[in-house]
Amino acid sequence: RYYSSQAAVRAGSLAPRAVSPLLLLRCLRRLVSAIFAAAAAAAMLPGAAASSVYLAELCRGGTCTDPKFPILDFDREKGECVCRAHPCWDNDGVSHQCTSSKFPFLHFTYKADQSLQCSCSSVPQYDSLHVSRDHCAGEFCDSEEFPVLDWNPAENRCFCRAHPCWDQNGTKHECNDPRWPILHYREDFHAGGGAAPKCECVAKLEKPSSGLRGSQAKFSQQAFGACTWSPHRRLPYNPNTF
Repeated sequence: RYYSSQAAVRAGSLAPRAVSPLLLLRCLRRLVSAIFAAAAAAAMLPGAAASSVYLAELCRGGTCTDPKFPILDFDREKGECVCRAHPCWDNDGVSHQCTSSKFPFLHFTYKADQSLQCSCSSVPQYDSLHVSRDHCAGEFCDSEEFPVLDWNPAENRCFCRAHPCWDQNGTKHECNDPRWPILHYREDFHAGGGAAPKCECVAKLEKPSSGLRGSQAKFSQQAFGACTWSPHRRLPYNPNTF
């Protein structure tokens, strides 16, 4: 299912009538129960970490190894792939973090006006700012089967897809080691050309500390990190890459 923040509302005319307090209380109880059930279901989405195929194709051969800039993404203004810091690490001067054991993963989305929203999720996330903000602001996917918000440049539209690592030549990849909980899809180059799909488990996206006590943090003075490119050759062996 695909959802837009531009929801259509149709108003109808209702004839007023008296409602018994007991019936109203029962309705309220059912409504509260439904809200809690929906919240619990959303929190239990199975490993639905986002991985955009569009972004993987756009930045094929690129990886981000600097923990200060761990997110491989595309910068529209620069017109090139970059390594980003998590946008919620510096949201108008506010650094968000998730300390709850039930919701330990920092997640970002963008409203229709492209304003940033930060939240804590039970699901590991690896999102693209380019897809979420530049193409699909205000959109989200809440389906267990198709949890990844992606962009279709040929049809010029956003859509919800299954995680690409859930079916790679019939193999469903998972990340069960808590040290590397995020399932991430990227693409490398085959030696003879074309795409080589890569599914890997990456560490939780946490803002690195500024260093020794008393040292000045230089984290925010740099906007992007450098991508590591591996055109037309295999990457060094990574034990967390399938």
